Amino acid sequence: MNFSFRCISCSLVILLTGFSFVAPQALAAQGQQVTPSELRAAVRQSAAARQSDLNQVRSFFADPTVAKILKDAHLDSVRIEKAMSTLNASELSKLAARTAQVQGDFAAGALSNQELTYIVIAIAAAVIVLVLV
Repeated sequence: MNFSFRCISCSLVILLTGFSFVAPQALAAQGQQVTPSELRAAVRQSAAARQSDLNQVRSFFADPTVAKILKDAHLDSVRIEKAMSTLNASELSKLAARTAQVQGDFAAGALSNQELTYIVIAIAAAVIVLVLV
């Protein structure tokens, strides 16, 4: 009798100890639910950021100087436009930041036409390569 009581009490202690580790995690998981309105707001914010990045990149490639460089380099602007649309949010964000920097540097006179040509060709090639990979 003494043996079975001891066995049951040990089992009970182990069970309660295990439950004490699991219960706080289960309770914490219940407190981190996302409401539908928060989810909709996050989706809207993500879509707005993507659209802003697309607009930035499109405005860069629509610039007359950049369009001329693309034409002279025999790069198809339609293919680049299609490639931009397929980039993921992270890639598009990086590309938008880079094109904004190049536009600012060129407007400030920090880049020559030759440097701008090399940068535009590199960016266009990167867009196409990102899509192919």
